[in-house]
This record gives sequence, structure tokens and C-alpha cells, in this order.
Amino acid sequence: MLMPPYLRWEIPLLLRALSSLLYIADSPVTASKIAQASFSPQRHFNASSNGRLGNASSNGTYVPDLNLCPRLSPRKTPAKDVHDLRPDDFSVVMAIGDSMTAACFAEGYQFILPDSFAEWRGLSYAAGMDEGAITVPNLIRHYNSAIRGGSVGKNMLPEICMGGPICNPLGWNYRVDRFNAARSGAMAQNLLSEVRDYLVPALRRHDVTDDEFKYMNFQIGSNDLCQLCLASEVPKGPMPGSPDVFEADVMQTLEYLREHVSNVVVNMLGVFQVSEIYNMTKGHAEYCHSGVPYIPHYSIECSCAIADGPFGAWVRSEMDKLQQLYNKKLSKIVKRYQELNDPHFAVLWQPASIPLAKFPIEGLSNVDCFHPSTATHERIAAGVWNRLTLDATGRDVEFGWEEHPRLRCLEEADRLQTRVVWD
Repeated sequence: MLMPPYLRWEIPLLLRALSSLLYIADSPVTASKIAQASFSPQRHFNASSNGRLGNASSNGTYVPDLNLCPRLSPRKTPAKDVHDLRPDDFSVVMAIGDSMTAACFAEGYQFILPDSFAEWRGLSYAAGMDEGAITVPNLIRHYNSAIRGGSVGKNMLPEICMGGPICNPLGWNYRVDRFNAARSGAMAQNLLSEVRDYLVPALRRHDVTDDEFKYMNFQIGSNDLCQLCLASEVPKGPMPGSPDVFEADVMQTLEYLREHVSNVVVNMLGVFQVSEIYNMTKGHAEYCHSGVPYIPHYSIECSCAIADGPFGAWVRSEMDKLQQLYNKKLSKIVKRYQELNDPHFAVLWQPASIPLAKFPIEGLSNVDCFHPSTATHERIAAGVWNRLTLDATGRDVEFGWEEHPRLRCLEEADRLQTRVVWD
């Protein structure tokens, strides 16, 4: 029997909302856990707030290829601590997060069909180190060839971990992943496992020393929005997906990392406005169903974002409300660490000012029209890199879509601004 079209959208949404309520009794999250959380070269001069290069607060030289940059002189004195770092001081790159950090489906449909569903980790904006890829680790590597830890190649199947109960028992594949502990489907509650069960042991097995400076990309929240989109209605208390629980999960993870790994700078990206997937994909059925036309891609991965009509608009508004609450919690966490002023651990705040609805449809993988394509990974990598040493104003500039990403040349006086206290 065929189901009416509106029910095909609304029933999954209502079931997800109901499941989040039923999950409370079985959740490992407790009130005590929440309580613990309380703890050609182009020169630009002061670009306007709508500038694409994100250089709203300082001068800089931008090029299509870092090989065109002036030679960077070695530092005259070594960095004293994590508050005195230039990006080329990093010798290790790491990442935690979800399928975006794993570059799931990034290359789109492939001639060899199984390759379409791979995690293209070597192309990940956050952690990839495939030769020639535009990624943050490769941009650091331009200035420090000894950098290590970035992912290479691809995993033929995603390393899935969807919330608490559904995790791939095989864990991680170090040959590809290296120090990228992200798992496809991960939510905030999975971050501690990524650090405790994989990343920290991997660092020890591969002789990463305490005195090496380590860069970590941190990005989470998209799956929390997609699976628990009505949690904004219960902002307080131990309900899974609530802002309090989200904050507790992130804090627990960062504190475990701070306790077990020294000399780390965490670059924390804000939560994306995932609801914009609706506007971005609307009217692009041909692109989004180009490979397997009968698979209902959207409802599988983010049913909260794609319903039509007043009901869908309301649910997306709930997602946006939850996104804003999550970002308030994350910026609050960043402020805590900046006020703590630990010489061996710092956290930077990178607002996710990424207007997906303004991006071309090619910015999404045509496998599912949900995950970013390699082209978007390249542009986010360029945007993160260009903002890495900027102040709060520069970091808050919108990530625009440039036909050919331009990259900021490092300068001798550049330093990561770890002591900026964010409002």
C-alpha cells in the first residue's frame, strides 16, 4: 500500500522526536555529568565584513598557490608555549568529529560504484593529507614538511557510530585514518570515545611526544541537529540533545584530552546551519538523484531538514534554534579555556559562518545531497586557514564560495590568538 506523500516525511520526523524522549531512560547522560561541565599575489587591507577572504582585521597577501608566497623566515626563538605559536610550529595534526571530518561521500558517484560510498579521508578539509589536496594539514605542511597525523586515502565503507547504540565494532583503520578519530554519524556523546578509545592510544603507539605542538580540528553537532531537532524545547536538564547535555559531552571530551595530551591547540568550529540543506537542494532533483534515482536520500540522513510545507518550516526553525543554543554553549566553553590560560592547552573559536544556501549544488556530494563535496572541503579548508591567525572580527567573516580558493601567506609576526576572550 502506498503511503500518502506527506506521511512519508512527517512520520519519520515524529518518530525521531519520540525516540529522543524514550532514549532518556537508557541514556548514559546524568545530571552529575551536566554539573561537571561547569568547569597572483593580491594584497588586502582591512577587507569589509562581507569580504570572502576573511581578513577583516589585518593585512595579508592572498595567492592561488602557497608556492607563490614570499619565503617565510624561521623563527629566531622557539615557541614558549601554546600561546606563542605560528602555524608552522605544529608538528602533529589531529581531528575529532563526524562524517564531515571523515569526508564521507566527498568524491560523489564513481565509475566503480562501491567507491561512491567511501570516506575520502585524505581529502578532508580538517585532516586530509593526500598529495595535492587543499586541506588544513597540507597547508600547514607547506611551511613544515615534517607535519604528521593527517589521513591518507579512503575507507571503502564509513566507520559508522550513530549516537550510543550503533557503532561499528571494528573501530578505526589507522592505515587511512592516522590521527583523524572522527566517525561517520557521530554525535557529541561519541566524542569522548573518539579521544579515549582511539586518538590517545594512537598517539602513544606512534611515539608522539609531549613537547610536540599539536593542532586539533574539532567539529560536531550536525547529527545532533538532524536526529534530536526538537531538543531546543527542553534546553535544561539531562535529555539527550539538550544544550546542557551537549555542553557536558564536549567539556568531558576536552578535559580528557587536556589531561592526557600536552601542548594542544583545539580549533573549534561552530555548528553549521544544517537546515539550509533544504534551500540548497530544492529544485535540484536531477543532480541529487543522478546515481540511484529511487533512493530517498534526504529522509535517511537528516529528516528534520527536508519536509515541505508549514510543518517542515517549523521543524527547521527548531533546528536553527537548537543550533544557536549549541553555539552559545561552545563559545562559552572556549571562553572558559581562554580564561584558564593553560600554557599547554588552548581552544580557539571559529564561527561556522558558512551560508550553504548561497553555495552551488555542486557543493554537495551527488551521492546523498547532504555531505559536502570535495569542492566544499577545499573552500572550507581555505577559509579555516585564512582565519587561523586572525582576531575575533576576522574569524567571524562569512565563508564565501570562490571559484578558485585563495590562500593567505603566513607572515613572520603571525601568531594564533589564543588569549582573545570571546563574547
